[in-house]
Amino acid sequence: MEYFLLPFREGAGTLQRFSSAGILISAIGVGVIAAVQTAIPSIFTILILVITCASIARTRWRVVISLAAKFEILILFWMFLMPFIYGDTILLLIPLPWGTVPFYMEGLEFGILIGFRMMTMVVLFIATLSHMTLSEFIGALRTLKVPVTILGSLLIMLRYIPLFIGERKRMQEAQSLRGYDRGTRFERIKSLGYLVGATIDRAFDRSIIVYEAMTLRGFGKGMAIRASGFKRGDILLFLLLFFIVFFLQNPLVVIFP
Repeated sequence: MEYFLLPFREGAGTLQRFSSAGILISAIGVGVIAAVQTAIPSIFTILILVITCASIARTRWRVVISLAAKFEILILFWMFLMPFIYGDTILLLIPLPWGTVPFYMEGLEFGILIGFRMMTMVVLFIATLSHMTLSEFIGALRTLKVPVTILGSLLIMLRYIPLFIGERKRMQEAQSLRGYDRGTRFERIKSLGYLVGATIDRAFDRSIIVYEAMTLRGFGKGMAIRASGFKRGDILLFLLLFFIVFFLQNPLVVIFP
């Protein structure tokens, strides 16, 4: 959905084979496993397994890739930064105007490991959420006993932060059409102050409207969305999670019984 920060599935259809809580728990389990790996082949194996399972589940890869690409700068930042700040074995020396900067082998390996970790977890959770509606996601969190107050704040954040961002962009474009970006530096700073102030003022007005609307709908007297519970098919997800742990601990036993 273009109005949400996360790629929730549209429509009123529900998951048939697996519960949203089971899918979310399995995704969190795989994410924890990926986060503790210290070997590049192991994390690469998990990434391939995630992509394979997501492809079998008919994931909307266009949506997933477009959102995952937004984290590319953060991933590449760590991959390129670590070789310069961590390690003992100097792979090469890079001359710069203010001196020579060493490039470490251990930092390169660690940067690649962190990059694969982040890429795996980003693809994993975006692909997981792309198979749920917003109601199913909230139902899964209710099954996991997440407090209602946190769920209410989460719903507001997912729905209205994109609206605030879009509103700020429209106001900035309107100022640009009126020529505010071609004035002096002081005039540009002043127009930016007006932009920030107007955005905050509209955000407060919108928050009052949202609060009154949610109060009229009974907010604070119990969530309308119920916990999703679990289904029998979730056993397959938990068995797959167990298989991943067993394979990473005993790879040769699985391949060569």
